[in-house]
Amino acid sequence: MIVREITDTLREYANSFRSVLIVGPRQSGKTTIAKHVFPSKPYVSLENLDEQELALNDRPF
Repeated sequence: MIVREITDTLREYANSFRSVLIVGPRQSGKTTIAKHVFPSKPYVSLENLDEQELALNDRPF
């Protein structure tokens, strides 16, 4: 795996914020870096229409 400079920044942000958004062009390694930096966190892809629907309909208590 290629070591990315953003790895430490992602960990730092994850300690400061409840969520971290990783954006970029297709096939640029977003999923790979997310799974590498946060292996114990659940991964959700909103390309899956069922998960997208759950996210759109999620309401705070």
